[in-house]
Amino acid sequence: MSEPAPPSPSPALRELHVWQDMAFRSAAENMALDEALLGWTLASGAAAIRLYHWDHPACTFGYFDRSGHRDDFTAPGPVRRFTGGGLVEHGEDLTFALTLPAPSDLARADTAKRYRTIHEALAHALVDAGVSTSPVQPDLGASPGPCFQNPVPWDLVDPISGRKLAGGAQRRSRGAVLHQGSVRLPAGLRAPDAPWIPGFLLRLAESVPPLDGTLRDRLLVESRDLVATRYGHAAWNAGIREIG
Repeated sequence: MSEPAPPSPSPALRELHVWQDMAFRSAAENMALDEALLGWTLASGAAAIRLYHWDHPACTFGYFDRSGHRDDFTAPGPVRRFTGGGLVEHGEDLTFALTLPAPSDLARADTAKRYRTIHEALAHALVDAGVSTSPVQPDLGASPGPCFQNPVPWDLVDPISGRKLAGGAQRRSRGAVLHQGSVRLPAGLRAPDAPWIPGFLLRLAESVPPLDGTLRDRLLVESRDLVATRYGHAAWNAGIREIG
């Protein structure tokens, strides 16, 4: 069952550094940049978000996924994420990586509360943009399979059709958290600089300064190494190579 989003709560974060990444990148590049951003949060103790899109239709799957649905690990085959969860198809979605430092209340919250907080902020911003949405309630439970065919508690769905609009996956690392979210929207609303996004950001944090340009360049350099050693590597995407 689902119901309308509750009244918008106060922002959970004091400050959130924002990168509205307008470049079209591959799945391996996007996943590498998300992990690099988490590394910066671990080092700096600051929260950040990167909103982005894709240079071609792609699939990602969770770090712990061993479901056996992958039979081609050569580019541009499915790419293994740093976060958990199942198979997600990309290309007609806006995707974002939200990194939360270990000392923040949101990082210390349990997974369900953190997921709900992020999706409530997203739901209110989408409603303001004219997109009807409601959160899936916990009594629905979860089922296996591709993520957008199987909503789980606090995913966002269309209240009329029941079609899933937004989902996410998370991973904790040394107390910090990476949340990777995917939002399926019409073409005019899924660009990283779409007009509804400031409303989403300001529901997450009191202050939303842009991520420093020099830092963005450094993250791009770091991500190239991660593409070469992990996300663009067949062993990583076959689940053979572990973090390290």
